[in-house]
Amino acid sequence: MPSASKRRYESLLFNYETTGRTDFRDGRIRPITKTEYKPKSTCLRVRPPPLKDIEALTDWYDPNVPFDLLHKPKEIVQTNPWEVQKPYKEPEDLMREEVQATRPRVVMTPAVSLDDIEPVARKILVDDLYTTTVMKMMRESGVSPGASLRAPLPDRPAPANPITLPKLAPPYVSPEWRMESAAWDNRQIRTYCDPTQEFWLAFKSKCDKCDETAEREAQRKMMRLSKRR
Repeated sequence: MPSASKRRYESLLFNYETTGRTDFRDGRIRPITKTEYKPKSTCLRVRPPPLKDIEALTDWYDPNVPFDLLHKPKEIVQTNPWEVQKPYKEPEDLMREEVQATRPRVVMTPAVSLDDIEPVARKILVDDLYTTTVMKMMRESGVSPGASLRAPLPDRPAPANPITLPKLAPPYVSPEWRMESAAWDNRQIRTYCDPTQEFWLAFKSKCDKCDETAEREAQRKMMRLSKRR
């Protein structure tokens, strides 16, 4: 019967399992564990005492420090960060009608005075005269000025001629050339080897430390037998 230490070593070294059980796991489909949202509990605490102004010794209305406490106007441009810039609006021209009525007349082709015609006709005439040829073509075609146009690509001058590569095949070697290598390969001894318990126990150790340990264990065994006698 093997001793307890030998059984312990065998349990550590050999678990008597096959490759299919250790390397290849079973193909069971397990259900997916869905992540559930769990809201955190609210932490209620006593409100801290309000901060006081160092100079006036009065409580601040906001318990937090203001974000713009240390903001100041820039030294060069003198822009004030507390004053938000207002959106730009074109100012109303109050003297426009008076200036158009009293200034010298400007005659534009087809011999029309711009200041004597109605604003609608004046706008049509000015837009037509100062409009480029491209903008006129875009208006006639019904394309809005802000739309992005893309020029059509020209057709291919010739049909494609794809390159086909031959299949990769190993070079042919005649049997006369590989006679020596084939004869050497046939002389090799091949067999099935499974590193099981019997294989490792029959394997001769080439480790110096293992040999020293084995000699030491043999000496101790001999000493125990001599003491019993």
